[in-house]
Amino acid sequence: MEGIEDRSAKFVCVLTAILENEEKFICEGITKGKIAKEKGTMGKLTFGPVLIPDGFDRVMNDLTEEEIGHTHRQKAWKELLTKIQGDNFVK
Repeated sequence: MEGIEDRSAKFVCVLTAILENEEKFICEGITKGKIAKEKGTMGKLTFGPVLIPDGFDRVMNDLTEEEIGHTHRQKAWKELLTKIQGDNFVK
C-alpha cells in the first residue's frame, strides 16, 4: 500500500443462524478504521496488527480491551443473541 493515501478500511463479520423451526437470522457487525503504515503487535486478533479503529491512533492489538470496546465480531454475536433470545437476553 506504499504511496496509497486513502487507507480507509472496515472489517465485517456476518453470522447466520438457522433454527430447528427453520427461522433464519442474519447479523452483521462492522469495525471501521484505516490500515496502518507499519504493523503493530502480533499475537492477539488476526486483523489487529494492521487496523487502526476510528477514533484511535494505534492498531487494535496495541489497545486495551476497554479501549477496543466491541469489535465487529462481538457486535454481530450480540445482535444474533439478542434476535434469538429477545431484547432482555443481552445488555
